[in-house]
Amino acid sequence: MSPAANRNVFINCPFDEAYAPMLRAVAFAIVDCQFLPRCALENSDASEIRIQKIYQTIAQCQYGVHDISRTGLEKKTKFPRFNMPLELGIFLGAKFIGDENQRRKSCLVFDEHPNRYQMYLSDISGQDICWHSNDPKEAVSHIRNWLASIADTHIPTSGFIWDHYTTFGGELRHACSVLKQRPDELTYPDLLRHIRNFRETYFESLVVGTLDSPLHNPSAVDIKKSIRSVKPSDAKRDSYVILGKGSSGYTYIQAVREVDGKWVLEYQDGHLDEHYQADALLETEDIVSAFL
Repeated sequence: MSPAANRNVFINCPFDEAYAPMLRAVAFAIVDCQFLPRCALENSDASEIRIQKIYQTIAQCQYGVHDISRTGLEKKTKFPRFNMPLELGIFLGAKFIGDENQRRKSCLVFDEHPNRYQMYLSDISGQDICWHSNDPKEAVSHIRNWLASIADTHIPTSGFIWDHYTTFGGELRHACSVLKQRPDELTYPDLLRHIRNFRETYFESLVVGTLDSPLHNPSAVDIKKSIRSVKPSDAKRDSYVILGKGSSGYTYIQAVREVDGKWVLEYQDGHLDEHYQADALLETEDIVSAFL
């Protein structure tokens, strides 16, 4: 295992359309925690035997996320799929009978509900199995907390990572439209490129009509003070505040203070098609709550 492998995380999960939202969130969380997600989908070289590619990828990964929740019968074949338990077994085998580097492996194992795995994979009883209830947010939380126990640096808490992810979800449509792509047609390497580009250029900025320059990565205190400092509009003053986040400039919340002191509130979720406005004028503390 190369020195770089200590950031590699092997993802063992279903690759069908129904699981796509979960895979996208899992891959994003791993990148946001400053690790590298790896899986069998990253290489489509037909000259390599699939199981050999899996062996090689597992050998290069010190960490693994294994989702063994998909145990139902396939509609067409009427058989269950055993790929995920097989790859978990390969990973555990490498850990317990491999060389010194392989024995450093660590993994997170997911199932759908607590103790469900005991009905079909009882040999792993006694291990600390997590469950996600088919909820990407729950999976992100478990992955973050697990990687935080491994990482040698501080990483964001799960609430911040989920916030980053929801912003990414909104901006992905814009990024794909620029590149003539469709989000539901992205390959795994495509998805990783979008995630990396988003994270490399992610920032938050607060623009206030009364300030000469934006505040970058504003705190809650910055947001409260800035909004409360905005006076009602008049002919000489721009009375607005904008909080933007992401990388494209297409995700933001903005408010304009009218002459009577009430506010107009608008929000855009990463794409011009996702632009919304509150249907009533709001008070200052409503704007503070919305921005926070």
